[in-house]
Parts: sequence; C-alpha cells; structure tokens
Amino acid sequence: DSVTNCNFWDIQWAAIIARCIKNSRSIEWEKFLPLLFTRYLNMFEVPISSGNGSYPFPVEVPRNTRFLFSSKTRSPSKAIAKSVVYLLKPKSLALEQFEKLINFLEQFYHPSNGGRWTYSLERFLRYLVFYFERRLQHEQFDTMDEKNEQFCLGKEERAVFIKVVLKLLDRGQYSKDDSLAETVSIATSILSYVEPSLVLPFVATNFQLALETTTATHQLKNAVTSVAFSGRALLLSSLCSTQSGDSSMIDTLYDLIVTSLSNALLGMDANDPPKTVATMQLIGSIFSNLATVGVSDDVPAFLQTSSLSDWLDEFFCRLFSVLQNLESSSAIAEGYQTSIMPGTFLVEDSPHYFCMLEIALGKLSKTLFNQSLKKIAKFVNANILPGATSEVGLLCCACVHSYPEEASVYLVKPILMTIMSSFEGTPTTGYVGREVPNNMSTKATLSPALETALDYYLRVLAISISYAGPVLVSYREELKHVIMSAFQAPSWKVNGAGDHLLRSVLGSLVSFYPLDQYKPFSCQSIANIIEPWGCSKAHQDREVEMLNFPPKWHDPSQDELSFANELLEFHFQSAVEELLTICQTEVQSETGDEKEHLKITLLRIHSALQGVMSCLPELRPSYKDGRSKVVEPSFFIAGSSGSTVGSSEMREKAAELVHIACRYLLKERTDDSILLALVVRVIDALVNYGSLEYDEWSSHVQAWKLESAAIIEPQCNFIVPFHAQGKKRPRWALVDKAHLHNTWRCSQSSYHRYRTDANVSPSSLMVNLVKDLLDLSLHNYETVRSYAGRSLTKMLKRWPSLISDCVLTLTENLRDSKALEHVVLGSCSILASQTVLRHLTTVCLFHNHI
Repeated sequence: DSVTNCNFWDIQWAAIIARCIKNSRSIEWEKFLPLLFTRYLNMFEVPISSGNGSYPFPVEVPRNTRFLFSSKTRSPSKAIAKSVVYLLKPKSLALEQFEKLINFLEQFYHPSNGGRWTYSLERFLRYLVFYFERRLQHEQFDTMDEKNEQFCLGKEERAVFIKVVLKLLDRGQYSKDDSLAETVSIATSILSYVEPSLVLPFVATNFQLALETTTATHQLKNAVTSVAFSGRALLLSSLCSTQSGDSSMIDTLYDLIVTSLSNALLGMDANDPPKTVATMQLIGSIFSNLATVGVSDDVPAFLQTSSLSDWLDEFFCRLFSVLQNLESSSAIAEGYQTSIMPGTFLVEDSPHYFCMLEIALGKLSKTLFNQSLKKIAKFVNANILPGATSEVGLLCCACVHSYPEEASVYLVKPILMTIMSSFEGTPTTGYVGREVPNNMSTKATLSPALETALDYYLRVLAISISYAGPVLVSYREELKHVIMSAFQAPSWKVNGAGDHLLRSVLGSLVSFYPLDQYKPFSCQSIANIIEPWGCSKAHQDREVEMLNFPPKWHDPSQDELSFANELLEFHFQSAVEELLTICQTEVQSETGDEKEHLKITLLRIHSALQGVMSCLPELRPSYKDGRSKVVEPSFFIAGSSGSTVGSSEMREKAAELVHIACRYLLKERTDDSILLALVVRVIDALVNYGSLEYDEWSSHVQAWKLESAAIIEPQCNFIVPFHAQGKKRPRWALVDKAHLHNTWRCSQSSYHRYRTDANVSPSSLMVNLVKDLLDLSLHNYETVRSYAGRSLTKMLKRWPSLISDCVLTLTENLRDSKALEHVVLGSCSILASQTVLRHLTTVCLFHNHI
C-alpha cells in the first residue's frame, strides 16, 4: 500500500497477491478483506461524480523498469478476479465484500456509462467466471485432505456467487461493445451448467424482453447469442426437470427453445449482419445437440416431423431472401488469384453460415432432407446470384456432403448441363491442347451476361463438389468437357472459374476427408433426443462409448485415381510441354496471343498442382553417400493428405521445363507482372512440398480460433450426475479437429524430413528454381518481389544449406553502390527474414563456441 497512484505497480502487486491467495491457505485473509477490496475498487479507475476516474497525480515508472515485467498486461482485472474467486469460502466475509464491490461496479457495465474503463471491467467479468470455473474443476477432480475440504465451495456458496455475477450480466447484456456482449454470453453459458435454476430463467426473460424491444435492435442479437451459447444447458435441464417432475420449468425451457427457433428466423436479414450471424449460430447450436431430426414422433412437439417440416420451409424462404439481397464486398481483378472468390459477411466474418448448413442438413432424416433438397435445387437452378456465389456454392456443398448421390442428381447434374449448354456456340481461343497460337486468330469476346453466368455456375459447381468424391466419376466426360471449355473461353474471368473447378475436382478425387461427421450415429442418445458429446480425455466407460464410432473417411477408389491421373496428365504434364513449346517458338504474335496463351498454360499448371497438393510425389533430393533417390513414402494416413497420383518424375520434368520458361519470361517479358506472378506461384507449388497443406491448415485454424461457446460443454456440469475429464464437444467438432490435425501433420511430415540430415541436399532442379526465385525477388515490380520473396524464404527454411549462397549474392547487392533501388529493397527483405537471421545467428554462435 506504500506505492500509490501507479497503475504499473498496481498490476504487479495485484498479481503477486493473487498468487499468494490461491496457494497460501495458511494465511488468514479475513482481517485484510476491507483493505483489499477498497484497493481493488480504486484500481478500476471508474469515475465518481464529475471526475474522469483516473489518478490526478500518477507516478511514472522508468522505462528500463518496465522491461523487467511482462508488457502484455494492460489492467489489473485478471489478478483482481483471481483474488476474489480464491478468497471465497464457506462462512467468509469475502462474499459480502464481493457483493459490495459488484454493487458499485455494475452501473458501469450499462452502455450509458461506458468509457475507457469498459475494457478493464470486461476483462474482470471474463476472468471472474474463468477462475470460478477453474476452481470448481480443481475441487471436483483433485483429491483433497480434510483441511482443504473446508475451503471448498458448496451449493449455497456457488448460488450466492452466481446471483452476484448475474447483476453484471444483466447490465452488460445491453452493451454495444462487442467484446463485453460476447463475454456476457460466454459467462451465461458457463454459469448455466453450474446453477441452471438461476441462469436459464434469466436467459429466458431477457430473450423475451429483447423480442418486445423495437428501438435497440442490438439487444436481440445479444439475447439470441446467449440462447445459442446456453442451448445444451437448456435441453439438458429440460430433460432433468422432466425426470424430477418440475412441469413449470419444463414449459419455460421448451417455450424458450421453440420461441427462439421461430422468432430467430425473423432476424435473418441481409442488412443486419450481426443479428443474422447470431441467428445462424443459434440454429447450429440447437441442431448440434439433437441426436436425430424428424426420425421419430416420440419426442417433444417442436421436434416432430410435421413441425420441423413447416419450420424448414420458413427457414429456407428466409435464407433464400437473404441470399438474393447479398452484395459481394469486392470485385475480382485480373491477376493470378483467379480461384479466390470475394464473399459477403456470411463467409468472411465467421464460419457459422457453412457450419449451420452442414449440421442442419446432416442431422435431417431422409424424408426431411429430400424435402429441403428439392427446395434448394429449385432455388439454385432458377437464380443467378453473382453477389452470393460463395454462399450458394456452400449451400450446395452442404447438400452434397450430406447425401452425395441424391444431391448430385438435383444439383450437380443440372448445373453441369446448364454450363455445357451455355458454352455451345461460344467462341474459343484454342489455347488448350494446341502447341502454338494461330497468328491470324481474331480476339473474340463473350457477352457480359454470358460471362457472368458462366463464371457464377462454374464457381458454384466448384464449391459444391468439394466433398463429392466417387460421385464425380459418373460425370467424368462432362467435367472434362466443361473444364476444357472454361480454359478455352476468351475471358480471363471464366478462365479463373475453370481454374477453381479443376482444383476442386482434383482435390475431391484424391484427398482424404471425413464423409459422415455431421450425420447422426448409433450411439445411445440421451432420452432419444440429445446427442451425447465427447472429449479427447474420455475416462473409463462414460464417454468412451461415443468415441467407439469413428468417422468414415473418403478413401479414393481406383476409378477416382484414374480420373485424377487423366486430368493431371492433360492439364499438368501436357501443359508443361506446351509451355516449353511457346517459349521456344520464335514467332511473335502482334495480337497478343502469346501472352494470353502463356497465362492460360501457367494457370492450368498451377491449378493442377493446387488440386493434388502433396499427393503428387515430391522432387527427389541428392544424397552424398550415393544412395537411391527414391523418397521414402509415408505409410500412414496420419500425415498424408490423400492417395498418391502421378510420380516424382512428373514433378521433376515440370521443374526442368518451368525453369526454362522462367528464364524466358525474365528475358522477354520482364515487364509483365501477371505472368511473372503466375510463374512464381507455379515454382512455389513445385518446390515447397507440403506448404499448400500448411496454408489450408492455417486458414482452417483461424476459423477454430472463433470457436463458439455454443459447442463447448464445460468440464464441470452440475446438471448431469457426473462431470467430464475435459471440455466436451459434439462429434462433428472432434472429427473436424482430427482432420485439421491430420492436415497439419501432412504439412510437417515432409517439410522437416531433410532439414537435419547433412547427407541430403537439394537436387540441381531445386537449385535452379531457387535461383529463379532469387532473381524474381529482386524484380522491379513490388508485387513480384513480394510473392517471390515469400516463396524463397519458405524454400530456405526447408533447405538451410541454400542460405549461404543466397546471402553472398544479396550482400554483394548491398555493397554495390550502383545497385538499383528495387534490387536493394529485395535484398534487404530476404536478409531481414526470420529464416535467414535465425540461421546466421546460429552459425555465428556455433563458430564463436568453437
């Protein structure tokens, strides 16, 4: 208490005291409680009367002193919350002091009293519930002696604590601050598993009030999110109330579920993204908890087939209305990123849209699915929605993933037929399968309407078949024709859509992925309604039952691999040979045909490599001891992205010819940034084996960082008779995490294979391509430098033996006073990369040690 008015030291001392309170049971804290809580209140710096809440004369801390402590902590909220939670014990004055503290702070959780203190108050609430949950876990699972048992929180203490925290939740739920609103929803979810009789009526009341409020629409979004996060607690509590005979509680909880599902549909509005996303999160939450949907009528009324049929009709009407009113956030510009589609808030801001569709359609009975499929097919085949291409594609993808055979008849086949009929009679460039462009060809174009329609349908088809697998074999000839027609079209937009389609077809044919992760499984459900969830720390027989039903994986058949090899031979092997022919032909076309031909050819090569990823064996290294160049294969599915197609020779031949093409482009077309960017991407896909899987993993893991509390059942669950060994999740989430981990293992298994073996070195083909990347990383176009630099640093990380030569070249550029600016910038960028700096530091330390 001797250091006053200093936020920095407040944080440090609060952290130390919190650790003492948690770990030192022998200290009697009761006599210090008034002083501690008064000090804690002052630390929040909330305003009193007309003051601004900050200290009038704060003590400054020397800059060097700050380096001694962590700079990540911005407020003492975490330490205060930890102290408060671990001060609580039966018959202690801490609960009384805690309630006084909350009575003063709760007014500042209201949106009308927001300010710079809102952040610290939000952190306080978050960590208050976090440490409360952690303490309950410790008390429920750890073995304690009689001395420590007297400190454990009983039902009475838990109830008092939650009643006090509900005051903060009641004020904070109205907040317009997204972080505080989300924290309130998460806290509500966690506490609903501890004292559902207190928390769930609170959720129900607030949801009803939000429905009746028309002036503050954000309240409905927050209320819907709270219901979504508490969905499992609602269903479990309703069943437990049924067993205990509490009819009033049953009616209240069932009414909340029915009301939320029906009224939430009104919140689906293209002009109100937050409310729409919250609604989809709610639907995904409810369906994730249901064992089956529409299979039996021996369930509550709202889950019976007739009720669900009506609800699905209304749901798809609202969804189709949203899709028709969506507008894409950006347009596609000409460049190498032809397969990246701009999306709307449904796909860019969160993963809830696609997740909801997968869960809802996967859980439906065959009858209800067929009803939904017909409505979806009618909508998709009757509308062209360029502003919602990704969203419509994901809708079709969810159908195909759930029931591939049925969905292919209603969706894949009609779209294919529409594309084929649209291509009939259109002009073609003849760039696919022709060695040299015709000098006398005229520049034909597609009408804007036809171009838009083809681009839309091709991309919808590409997204739809992401998990189609064996179904694609039935449409083998049609797909080959459509892909070739797309690359032959005199439109870069349509060419890019063809690239997307080829990549998707190859990936769907050769990759490993789960097929039934969203479907109901035969594990014993809870009261025939609720699907049991599981955790990776399953203990004994209680949670292991669910884990006895592993997912079914897509294991490519011979027909699928044959189809993939055929596409690979035509669009990769033949395209590479065609690329060499173009570069070696002396004829220069005045109409620009050579440039367009090069673009399409490079696009096809890049698309094929992106589609098969590491399923095409890697470039073989050189061995100093004269061993065989055969690369040892991976024998387990874990660490492999799919079945092997093609051969190492195919990749090596491509590397040899792409190197020749790169030298030609640097000499003859050094001012064409699009061609150079494309060739960089081709080289990157050729030499950085496993990096495509890493990119896929990293983008997927970003979605998991947004993991919703709606699909997490806490370890401590006082609703059911026993607790779990860890957080419980639905089966589909566990399967998705397993697939994600397999993708990561695949990216790593080959990436570090040769890094630590001194007997292995890159082949001459790799060295040539590294030299190409080095030259491109010094190019005068910043875009080309950037792409080449990123690719080169990945290559150097995998093969550290290449760093020395690159560093010598780059440092010579810096020593040259006549070096051009772009050369110096490119050199600095590579030398400043973490890969190079770490290697140089390690080498210097090693030599100094010697």
